[in-house]
Amino acid sequence: MPAAVYRIDRLRLRHLRLLQLVDRHGSLGGAARALGLSQPAVTLLLHELETVFASRLVERGPRGARITVAGQHALERIAIALASVERAMEAAQAPAAEPIVRLGCVQVAGVDLLPTALARMEKHGATGHLQIREGRTQDLVTALCAGQLDCVIGWMDEAIAERLPAGQLDVAPLGYGAMHVVAGRTHPLARRRSVTVQELADWPWIVPPSGSRTHAAFRRLFLGASVLPPVTIECASLHSTLHLITRTRLLTVTPDAAADAYARRGMIVTLKGASLALGRNRLALMTRREVLALPSVIRLRRALLADTP
Repeated sequence: MPAAVYRIDRLRLRHLRLLQLVDRHGSLGGAARALGLSQPAVTLLLHELETVFASRLVERGPRGARITVAGQHALERIAIALASVERAMEAAQAPAAEPIVRLGCVQVAGVDLLPTALARMEKHGATGHLQIREGRTQDLVTALCAGQLDCVIGWMDEAIAERLPAGQLDVAPLGYGAMHVVAGRTHPLARRRSVTVQELADWPWIVPPSGSRTHAAFRRLFLGASVLPPVTIECASLHSTLHLITRTRLLTVTPDAAADAYARRGMIVTLKGASLALGRNRLALMTRREVLALPSVIRLRRALLADTP
């Protein structure tokens, strides 16, 4: 047996958890208490771990301990390994059931894309065992890279692409989406053939919190026309926002899939204007490579990608 493999075989899960706990507590003492071990025992664990990794992973000082740069790089992969062990334990505890597929998605995916995919899966047998988590693309990608999610439906741009670990993920395009300015059907601007950004600034708005793609589109709409963005109400829920504008004179920015769905129900109107174009964004399906062979993941991907050219 090669020496490197022999050294790895001597590691236990608590060796790997140690690095996480030192990072979390900022000291070997805190990690020792979390593991239920003495500090000398934890010091020995760290020595064994650093010997196997052939690198200094933790730097100790009078104020505690901190993870080195090498330790941070190792911790990124260790977190994924520990998450995979947790998934394996869950699968073993329910051997008659399919493994859970943890899917993260932006809210707009729940308007049409995901319901259509689940309907296809249901038609061909079963939807499988899914856990669906909604959120912002950047947060979902962080969870995906940490092994907390198996797949993510999210917006793809240069900033997101730069965060994706090379070789660990499969990325498949799902199409494009654009942001629209919308209002309730009874809003005075709903009857206008064309609206300017300056006119939009005179009305109250409701948008997601700062840091979201929709909030960025809202600010880009006004700043691109050299108009100061108006004060807004903040709401993180896409659907609550669209329901609120139907009963008020609030305006909002929303993805086209949601705008079209609510317009078909006669609830909202997409406002028109030459200066209201906000460009397109690509929607993508990101999947961890180690789960690509799971039958439940194969079915989900096939259903989501069925309409992709």
